[in-house]
Amino acid sequence: MKASYFEVAWCYRLPEYLSTVEDIDFDFKNTPVKIVVIRDSPELIVGEKSIGPLKSGQDIETPYWIAEELVRSGIAKFRDEDRLGLAALSKVHWKETIPTSRQIPQLPEKFYSMLRRFLLELEADTRSDQTKLKDLEKAIGLSKDIVSCRARKIVSLAAAPLQTESLIQNLTSEERALYMRLSDIINDWKMRILSLEGRF
Repeated sequence: MKASYFEVAWCYRLPEYLSTVEDIDFDFKNTPVKIVVIRDSPELIVGEKSIGPLKSGQDIETPYWIAEELVRSGIAKFRDEDRLGLAALSKVHWKETIPTSRQIPQLPEKFYSMLRRFLLELEADTRSDQTKLKDLEKAIGLSKDIVSCRARKIVSLAAAPLQTESLIQNLTSEERALYMRLSDIINDWKMRILSLEGRF
């Protein structure tokens, strides 16, 4: 029986280019993050871990998935620097879409994981507040532009001769995985096209 990613991950980390978006998001959910307690709470049991008791104003560090539950319950809030907002997304979009730029600007750490959560939150907000619909539409438009722009640059990198680490250091984990896969596919295709086997 084939081992799952979760079973394999206990033994060793998979090479980055074998990781999927889901694998990278799993790592993100288990990344420690600091949150601010906004409501007193008795000790909580989450899985096999106990948290608290918690006091309002207290800073705590916890895996991201637990932090999300505490925020959803109204017990804590994320710090502004650990969240992605429309202003930050617009800034990233501006850097990506400068016409003369062929470089790939560095994105905030875990950008895509934060982006997915930001879009889901905006979508949830529109259910109770229709005025948020414009924000959601703008965020989706900016996100599509950013992803398309970076994908074009990654395809270009993958089609070129082997890149040095300095040229791909600004790629996120998800983008490195894409770059490696595209690079393998393109190099294999080139070898097959230029192969002399079977020629007369």
